[in-house]
Amino acid sequence: KRNPYMKSAKKGFTLIELMIVISIIGVLVGLLTPMISNAQKNAVKATSKTFFSNMVNALERYKDEYGYFPDFLTARDRTNLDDGNYAENFVKAVTGVDCDGKKLSQSDRAEFNRKGRKFLDFSTSNLVQLKGKWKLVDGFGNPNIYVSVDKDGDGFIKQGFPTVTDGIPADELRDIVPNPERGLRARAIVFTLKKDGRSAKAEYSFHG
Repeated sequence: KRNPYMKSAKKGFTLIELMIVISIIGVLVGLLTPMISNAQKNAVKATSKTFFSNMVNALERYKDEYGYFPDFLTARDRTNLDDGNYAENFVKAVTGVDCDGKKLSQSDRAEFNRKGRKFLDFSTSNLVQLKGKWKLVDGFGNPNIYVSVDKDGDGFIKQGFPTVTDGIPADELRDIVPNPERGLRARAIVFTLKKDGRSAKAEYSFHG
């Protein structure tokens, strides 16, 4: 008979059982990590697309206000805001102030935004200083943001939109530009290319 005065022995995990539990946890972490990573990446992409949409809206409001787009954007088919001072020029054009928030000089005001109108505000996560220069970056920190505008006012962008030479598959481009010979029906577009992230296959964010 069992002695009522004896304490019942508590059975703990054996080494093998602990190893099995740890292995299961490891497998679950391995399965969940890519899901979390993809969710975070998609969230950043969505934020970037919203940022690009706001940039396009600002350019369209600029055109409605002045009747033209900034000269530095119409001087070429496609402008990479990472080149030269184009990021700073873009900020001056759509905010009416310098990147540091100061009023524009008379010459800058005449060139970029003569009435000093504000069409867009930039957050500190999108307007940053890189190597001593002001840059606009997307959610991934990429400063290679391309802008193309309708230069002749007919509602179509003839050149400068993404093409297969940018590494984008032809079937994806057909959804964006159904008739490349006629052009892209838009007043302004803003986009990035995965090739700038040192990847052979283009993956881009686009808004127009």
